[in-house]
Amino acid sequence: MMDASHILTSFRKAIKNFQSTGGEQIIRKAELENPWFTETSIAQSLEEWEHALTDDEINQWLSEYTISEVPSHQKTIGIIGAGNIPFVVMHDVLCALVSGYRIHLKLSSEDTVLPKFWITQAEELIGESLPITYVEKLNDSNVIIATGSNNTHRYFEYYFRDKPRILRKSRSSVAVLSKQLETVQITRLGEDIFRYFGMGCRNVTQLWVPEGFEFAQLFETWHDTYQDLVNHHKYANNYNYHKALLLMNLDPHIDSGFVLFKERDSLHAPVGLVNFSYYKDISEVNSWLESKNEEIQCVLSEVEGIHVLSYGEAQKPTLRDYADNVDTLSWLLKQINQ
Repeated sequence: MMDASHILTSFRKAIKNFQSTGGEQIIRKAELENPWFTETSIAQSLEEWEHALTDDEINQWLSEYTISEVPSHQKTIGIIGAGNIPFVVMHDVLCALVSGYRIHLKLSSEDTVLPKFWITQAEELIGESLPITYVEKLNDSNVIIATGSNNTHRYFEYYFRDKPRILRKSRSSVAVLSKQLETVQITRLGEDIFRYFGMGCRNVTQLWVPEGFEFAQLFETWHDTYQDLVNHHKYANNYNYHKALLLMNLDPHIDSGFVLFKERDSLHAPVGLVNFSYYKDISEVNSWLESKNEEIQCVLSEVEGIHVLSYGEAQKPTLRDYADNVDTLSWLLKQINQ
């Protein structure tokens, strides 16, 4: 049997060796495959994974499930990955590996280069092939994890109706602000909004701000760091398109020059735009958060009365931070023992 800790440590070492093992060429290929995957975005994702896979994090994660040696591979899991941010499918892959599944992996067409490279490099460090097969169909899988949009979720529900499954659809994140923020808070909040161009489920797309809130304090702090977003052609296309729509419709909005803010009670926001709502009392926000619980991935706040993640923590998940708050590893272990 393979040692679970050794598998995870090998994936961390593969990250450390990324540049020396052809990583620069892989980054160029990944950006050609998906122009949203810039060198900066990929480097940020690699850094987050390296932090998530420290020895302390690995030991703490595995100890919660009393996993040491990986069980024999008696069942097959089908994993359908998303492609919105670099390496996003890999948490499901690692959960499946340490819980003892053979993996049928259907990668998103927008993120094939990076996961395959990382897996190959980890296999070389482990010294043997991992039980991963890249597929287009998941007909022979015993259990399913599939991530997609709200539209594909309906398809997944029907197609995999007879199999144990975790199905994920679109979610987004929310930040609750006080009237006056410190510069460091605004800087960290910028990471939650703009990292990966705002395309991840952990990116903030809805702000709750107190009445009288001055948006200028945000723009002054973010300007030097994020004004270059509009130099990325896909981001610029989105920003300019939605700006034109707002102007043609005489729709009130706030334009910072690199991101638009629209007063609207909605978690969905296109790239280049952030929704916001005003509140008088924090109880209004708590009621709204409760009503939208099934659509929210993260809540960020340093406002009294809402105890959740602090600003800047959305894009720094640990191994113990599960999508949709569903403990993937616990679920997989339960299924493999049935």
